[in-house]
Amino acid sequence: MASANPTSSFPDSRFVNDPLPSATATFNKEQLKSKFNLAILDDLDRKKEVKYTVVANGITKSHAAVWWSKFGFTKEIVSGETHSISNFVSCQHCFATYRYGASSTESISHHQCHAATSSCAFTFNKSHCTLDAYFNKNKKQFRVSEQQNLTKLFSIWISDSFRPISIIDDSGLREICSYFYDLGTKNADRHMDVQSLFQSKQTVSRCIIDQAHYYRVQLTELIKEPIENKSLTISPDMWCDRYRQISYLGLTVTYVDSNMKYHKFTMSCRDFPVDLSKSGENISKILKEELNRFGIDHFDSVNWISDRGSNFIRCFNLNMVIPIHCFAHRLHNVLTVTFINEKIDGYFNDEDIDDIPDKLGQDEFLGNEFITMAAKKILLTISYTKTLVRFVKKTNLNELIVKLGGDDTKTLKQSVTTRWLSLFICVESVYSNYDATLLALESRRTTKYMNDLRKNSLIDLVSLLAPINAALQAIQTDETPSLHLVVPFYQKLLHDYRVQFFRERIHLELNKIIFDALHYMSMCLHPALREMNELPEHTKMNCHENIRKLLQEEEAQLSVLDQTTRNDALAMRKQRKMLNQFLDEEDDDEKECTPSSSHQDELDIDQDDSDVYHKSSIRRSSSESSLSTEFSYKTNYQAFKPDEFDRYLESDLSSTIVKANPLEF
Repeated sequence: MASANPTSSFPDSRFVNDPLPSATATFNKEQLKSKFNLAILDDLDRKKEVKYTVVANGITKSHAAVWWSKFGFTKEIVSGETHSISNFVSCQHCFATYRYGASSTESISHHQCHAATSSCAFTFNKSHCTLDAYFNKNKKQFRVSEQQNLTKLFSIWISDSFRPISIIDDSGLREICSYFYDLGTKNADRHMDVQSLFQSKQTVSRCIIDQAHYYRVQLTELIKEPIENKSLTISPDMWCDRYRQISYLGLTVTYVDSNMKYHKFTMSCRDFPVDLSKSGENISKILKEELNRFGIDHFDSVNWISDRGSNFIRCFNLNMVIPIHCFAHRLHNVLTVTFINEKIDGYFNDEDIDDIPDKLGQDEFLGNEFITMAAKKILLTISYTKTLVRFVKKTNLNELIVKLGGDDTKTLKQSVTTRWLSLFICVESVYSNYDATLLALESRRTTKYMNDLRKNSLIDLVSLLAPINAALQAIQTDETPSLHLVVPFYQKLLHDYRVQFFRERIHLELNKIIFDALHYMSMCLHPALREMNELPEHTKMNCHENIRKLLQEEEAQLSVLDQTTRNDALAMRKQRKMLNQFLDEEDDDEKECTPSSSHQDELDIDQDDSDVYHKSSIRRSSSESSLSTEFSYKTNYQAFKPDEFDRYLESDLSSTIVKANPLEF
């Protein structure tokens, strides 16, 4: 029999009795011989290559099952004639034999080939035989009735237990379902108690604690290298669960590893003690506890980014740390102050600005004495837009709007009172779906919500907020560093908000922002932004000076290390010299016998030193003065050589190596 493994035999464990004649079954050799009188199976078991062959039947119209590409009928060659063994099919690799008839062939389709020649079962691409490729290619869908039953179970679960419908897309839920499926596959022939899989709340709680400790240890090891290289940044933030009246303190970590890869994750999130006020002292205490859990002993071991909340500023002042203030929070404050009454503006400035209160009322808009007609139009557009979206949400008109608008139509988005930048998304959604929204309101006879809302007013408001939205879309990224983008977008915002009433107010508030030196240094060290266009000359010079100081400090640290290494080598040489002097007694005797010679050598050395000093003084004087036939003068001018930073500024870099992500450079 043609086989890549002719020495293997039928494993008896592969054949079992099947009491149901209608089902596909496997039989042992004795049963087959006694039932069908097939003595040739003994020879088939020995797989004699000269007499028997198993050739895959192949997928045809009459044999459309996938397993036919691996299975075929056994054929015997007698006197040059070929005879097939009907009613049985065999695997062409491992020669497992199955009964074949008009009944179910499920056991054949589930055949697991264990032959050495086949590294993966039922993978028909011989050049790329991988398990993943097979499963991704040959997965079959569940029956429609099974899908419908699961959908009903999900809907009942979500409705009865008040679960968010988004839980269906949760990756964790799907992973659990996949695990149940695998367990069912492994235990298909066993009657299992499903309830035994589910543990009590206390058991799960203990497991969460154990897992948290395990991953905390892993994270501690992970951030050791970034901490040593001062490349780890922590961003603390506080928020409140208004329903439970509990405040939370979260720590988000970003860092660049030794392979220049950017990483971001949430390091910690804990509830803030109810009995403690949210003062700077208490925040400092809680932060120290969280940092110690990850092996961070000092605040200045990492970099910090935070908003300008007075409690956070107090916390950092207590620990003598200067954080970088979040540009997104500051833009939010700029917009809030822009649209709020002047009597509130006095409470906020760039020196000690706190986060804008969340409960700031909308009735505290700018007073009429400061508003022009165009400005009033903007404020009315904001009010009309919010009222329209609230009505659409309450009456469930979004589905009708999408249906009337076509394929590219999206639902209307609601604005959040405490976050002004969500207003841009709200106004943009109304402007994009203006016609479809009007048709939907006409069907309900409620067009009054759009009587005073004009497209030109919406586009004015969108144009007003678009530059800030574009800036934050670029800066608030989780994939790459964005510190170098703050100053360029700041300059662009200053340019965009130079005219008109609200633009002038935004421009005025933007001018109050003061940046950290790291913002300018980061901008300069990005190869595409190193020219620092549109910045004042003195700002550029200060930035260049700070970068040079940083480079000098690093060089000084390296020189200290080099000096330590040289001192160690010199000490080793001295030890060797003393050992040689101790062992070389003859040299010591010669030195005692010829003192005059030694004295003469010292005189010669002194004379040589004098000559060297004399020559060096001549060279120094010639370098310090310039002689001519008429007069001579001295100058202290020294021509500085371009340093590494100068070469970076003047180098002609190819556009192929200048990317948006500075880590690639």
